[in-house]
Amino acid sequence: MSQIKTASIISYLTIFTNIIVGIGLTPLILSSLGKSEYGLYMLVGSLIGYLALLDFGLNTTTVRFVSKYRHENNKEKEESFIATNIGIYGGIAVFICFIGLGFYFTIDYFFTNLSTDELNLFKAMYLFMLINLIWIMIRGALVGIIMAYEKFNFPKILNYFRIILRAITIIVLLKSGGKALGIVLIDTIFNLLILLIYIGFIYFKLPVKFKFSKFNKKYINKIFSYSIWIFLGVLMDQLYWRSGQTILGIKSTTEEIAVYAIGMLFISYYMTMSSAISGLFLPMATKMHINKASNLELTNLMVKVGRIQWFVISNMLFGFIFFGQKFIELWIGSGYEDSWIIAIIIMLTLTIPSIQNVGNSILEAYNLHARKIQVNTGLAIVSVIVAVFLVDYYHSIGVAIACAASVFIGQVIYNNYYFKKHIGLNLKTYTVSMFKGNIISIPLILTSTYLLSFISFGAEGWLNLGLKVLLFLIISSVSIYFVAMNSYEKGLIISMIFKVFKNKK
Repeated sequence: MSQIKTASIISYLTIFTNIIVGIGLTPLILSSLGKSEYGLYMLVGSLIGYLALLDFGLNTTTVRFVSKYRHENNKEKEESFIATNIGIYGGIAVFICFIGLGFYFTIDYFFTNLSTDELNLFKAMYLFMLINLIWIMIRGALVGIIMAYEKFNFPKILNYFRIILRAITIIVLLKSGGKALGIVLIDTIFNLLILLIYIGFIYFKLPVKFKFSKFNKKYINKIFSYSIWIFLGVLMDQLYWRSGQTILGIKSTTEEIAVYAIGMLFISYYMTMSSAISGLFLPMATKMHINKASNLELTNLMVKVGRIQWFVISNMLFGFIFFGQKFIELWIGSGYEDSWIIAIIIMLTLTIPSIQNVGNSILEAYNLHARKIQVNTGLAIVSVIVAVFLVDYYHSIGVAIACAASVFIGQVIYNNYYFKKHIGLNLKTYTVSMFKGNIISIPLILTSTYLLSFISFGAEGWLNLGLKVLLFLIISSVSIYFVAMNSYEKGLIISMIFKVFKNKK
């Protein structure tokens, strides 16, 4: 249990560090690469993301089955499964190489808007990222084994230091005149080193043996029947959050890709903040399923978690609405005004799904998530088709509109219908409970922040913006605590503060 708590702390620390590093590095990368080369760099990453889908969710499958056989003390089945799984990974890696190289020789036909120099750089980065992908996939199989043996801390600590060392290395590279290809080379080297470290860790620290002679075909169907739904979920995420760069790469310019990518960077932070809590409730949801919890109990769980998530993400949502445009201007300069619009469009439609994602954990615990994933993946495909048409008229904003519309139909309207049908979510009770207190605090926060946005604390720079954001956070926090929160939620805050001071003593 202590390992899980430590791993949770490291996860939150990693999320926070990743956001800080991302915000800190992006202006340096943009200024060093320029808008066009940065857009090209993001485009290559988007394309490689499609090939990464061919992992088919095997990482999660590895954790599930190795853990199962380990706890059953069935070493024979464990070794046979690992051998089969590694064999599948090897086959997929070879397949990805063929698919990736096949696309490499057709790049010129797809991206006709790119200049000759851009195409040459694109191809060089693409090849190195393809090598990266192979190593990351193999690493995924190894991480799955490590996690199944409940060695949670090692991969998380290793990933944390990778983020720090990568940031330092990139800063040195860019300050020395390096460009996008240099960043890709750094990632290639780091990923290879981490792969070798994982191999060494498993070889020396875990009682695991790779006996390829134990490859067993009967596991193939079992592996893919479990992983297919994970694959569809990853496909949905790829279509929603990465396809925009590809569409813009084919039909627009690298500058538009850069604008869109900056907007999506804030969306990734928004989703990370909202999902940091919900994943911890899967064990509780599983226990409720075993104990045959009532529909009211499930509704109460969604309310309890949803309100906490709202208190966390509402600060980012309202703060970004009022101060995001100025932040982007000071952060990376002019020319990215549409990035703020793109982020706002998608943030607003993502808010309800973000405070309801514990419902997804409940569905997984009850094994009722398949149809929801199918429908939302279908809507993600529709959003790509609509985006292809809208990009000609509204450019990167058109892509955001298509994505937001699909999210609203699928993850707001359909998901609530699905929650009501399959876990008995009482929408009236849920809505009333969610609005309790917030119906007063939200207008109070919005009005105060709107008036605050007109106040100037001197020169229009970071100091002025920083003071406004600080006052906003104070107003918002006070309003949430004294107006929106109930006694249980206030108790959580007091408990957290007490623990902090107790640990300091």
